[in-house]
Amino acid sequence: MSFLNKGIIMVNGVRLVAGSSVSAKWQVVMLWALAIGLFIQISGMVWMVSGSARNTQIYLWLLLPALIFSVCAALNRSRVRLEIQYLPWVAFLVWGALSSIWASNSETSPLSFAKRGLFIALFLLAVFLLMDRGEALLRRALLAGILLVSLGALATLVYQFGWLDRPLSYRAFRVDRLGIGEFANYRYPVAAGIFHGAIAIWVFGVTIGQRTSLRKALFWFLAFVVLVLYVLLTYARGAWIGLGVGCFVAVLLQNSRRGWWVLGLCSIVVVFATVVWWEHLLNELFKRQLSGRGPIWDYYFAVMREHWTFGYGLGTPFNYDWPDGKTSSPHAHSLYLQQIYDSGLVSIVMLGTGLFGVCYKAWCCRSNPWVRLAFPALVYALIVMLTDVERIFTRPGSYWTVFWLPVAILLAVKTRPKEFALDSSSRG
Repeated sequence: MSFLNKGIIMVNGVRLVAGSSVSAKWQVVMLWALAIGLFIQISGMVWMVSGSARNTQIYLWLLLPALIFSVCAALNRSRVRLEIQYLPWVAFLVWGALSSIWASNSETSPLSFAKRGLFIALFLLAVFLLMDRGEALLRRALLAGILLVSLGALATLVYQFGWLDRPLSYRAFRVDRLGIGEFANYRYPVAAGIFHGAIAIWVFGVTIGQRTSLRKALFWFLAFVVLVLYVLLTYARGAWIGLGVGCFVAVLLQNSRRGWWVLGLCSIVVVFATVVWWEHLLNELFKRQLSGRGPIWDYYFAVMREHWTFGYGLGTPFNYDWPDGKTSSPHAHSLYLQQIYDSGLVSIVMLGTGLFGVCYKAWCCRSNPWVRLAFPALVYALIVMLTDVERIFTRPGSYWTVFWLPVAILLAVKTRPKEFALDSSSRG
């Protein structure tokens, strides 16, 4: 921020700007509101049964303070020094909203899509503000959110497989909700698996972190085990693969003895599970071909012939009717293919440019604890989006936690060249 040159005061982990046009009291209120909003965004599906009510709380606590900050900064002519890595993401959001103009048969207006792009931009700004001025609050909100999701997963497993005695044989029952009212209801096993897999990556990173004490590591490891069991019992194969790769990347980044021990233990469990489910895995590999998305993708390439550059327009329905006449797939079952369908190769180039910038920054900042937490979560998201995830251009929801949260944190991480040089020399 351009007005950070008048002195910094630290109060309970919150950086206050002395002598700025924005009062210290407002800064504290704003940052606490942002932290509460982020907590609701991560964990809201566990304890808030109404989607509209949940989104309203996110708007009020997370996005509105970021919007007010933007307006105040504009009125005070204060510059917000965002790094260049934000530009491709802004272009991606703008282009996505513009592409809705040439959509056909869309149930959503271009203005509504423009608001969604604004919401995502405000989310990126909100995380930036928390990282810049309330890093301790950001960490508390993140840990509180992933803890509550872990408790929701534990309650689900106990209730479904303990109290209701659901069968544990392969794919006999795919968990996707708590089963008590609408609490922790993710509606579809794949969506539940993807979301809990993303949370598991964050929990795993905390578990093996060098700054985490042994007692806390054991606590978080138990939470990780619960989340892995939940993901396993959703039978979301993309989440399985993403979870394995994400954990491996986390171990490489953390490079802690605890991480390698945990990875070794998890590898033994994976080998044991592979032996037990060997026949089922062969069936998945050769008959279902892991994804089972082949017919959808054949249809996709057939209808895309003259629409590769600009797509059909964001909001244009995609429907593949399966030969059984009972099932219809409303999206391409690949975020990347769906993105091209919606907004063309132009949007994929923008998305790829943004991801390249984030990955480059993550490599330069690989010694930063936030990067070690967030980058494996981004790797996980990129993998699961290969075969699932309909869109990332959405209102607040679980896919904000899966994709936009690690992106926002990696973008918000500060660049400190001296630390990077020291880190590089120590590795050499």
